[in-house]
Amino acid sequence: MMENKLKQLRRLVENSFPNVANFHEMVSVEFEKLENAKSFWSEIYVARLKVNEGVKGVPGDVFIKVPRISENVLRCEDEEAVDELQNVLVYYSKKENLFYKHFAYGTIPNFPFPKVYFTEDVAGEATGGIVAENLSEKVFAVEHIPGLNHEQILRLMEALAGFHSHLMKREDKSYVESFEEGAHGRETYAPGMQNMMFEEALTLESVNPEVFGNGRIQNIKWAFDYSNKTKATKEAISAIPGIICHADMNVTNMLWKKDSPNNEIGAIIDYQMLFIGSIAFDIIRILTLGMTRELRREKTESYLEYYHKTLAEFFDGQAPFSMEELHRQYNLIYPFASNFTLFGIALYIKMYSDGTLGNIEKKEENCEELVDRARGIVEDIEALKANF
Repeated sequence: MMENKLKQLRRLVENSFPNVANFHEMVSVEFEKLENAKSFWSEIYVARLKVNEGVKGVPGDVFIKVPRISENVLRCEDEEAVDELQNVLVYYSKKENLFYKHFAYGTIPNFPFPKVYFTEDVAGEATGGIVAENLSEKVFAVEHIPGLNHEQILRLMEALAGFHSHLMKREDKSYVESFEEGAHGRETYAPGMQNMMFEEALTLESVNPEVFGNGRIQNIKWAFDYSNKTKATKEAISAIPGIICHADMNVTNMLWKKDSPNNEIGAIIDYQMLFIGSIAFDIIRILTLGMTRELRREKTESYLEYYHKTLAEFFDGQAPFSMEELHRQYNLIYPFASNFTLFGIALYIKMYSDGTLGNIEKKEENCEELVDRARGIVEDIEALKANF
């Protein structure tokens, strides 16, 4: 390991336990870099800690996330794109750190996230990172294919209802400024990001011309239009203000408790892309990326009803907005929540095709499933065009 990387990791761990004097004399640390094929972004490490007798409050190991572009991205993008993505990652990492500063561990009902010991913003080379509890022995993540099952989606609807109720009841709204679009001169879905997502989604036309040929992706470019997205988001916020969107409700960011008969959520992770937006944004992300097209078409309405019913339970049986408003927000924001799913699917097709993800023997079957999900999203966007 390069010396500057090692110094960074050692500093992050030491700062996580400020009550231990002469930390590196009292605690020996070994680092293991994890191969995380499911991640587009940061480097991931586990630090194994061995303490001297008498040292208390230090766990046996911790999880470390360093905002440095991973090998997965390097394989998929050219040098210029990687440089831009590294800049984006630095900004995203600051937002994730802010989440942990605004929201205390264990305070949001139905919405668990890891205990974080220390966060550091990027301030130059070999800086930045998060040190958190290591949950790897307690949880697992599902694969994109076949994706989430019915019970898991119900748990996620409960989690979002708990998170949204917490935000609506919370008197301290200081978090809004941290996660407003443009609050710090950058945005989660800025024009450049919209263009990048569209260019990646456009590759679907060549991947499967039978489904996406004749300019079918080109014809939905309006769903990647920055001004359209901004207008819809402002309209959603004016109706239901102060809602934080996780924005990357990918199956890799949902960790499930092992051996749980009720599909309990162990933790929801990765808060880099947070922004203030629509109550429906994360619901759409879950349903478009996490399930098959057939199941989504069959079950979406029942999942919306279940979310609304669960939300009402936090408000003495009366939800703070109607099902009609939920449907309105769902249709209003759908193109701009699902365009990120199309972008992700296009990248996942590449990764399944080259064996980075999944069983290489099933790559054709897996890619067919991803194409089918993308087809359903494109059909839905096409049907909503008249609204915009």
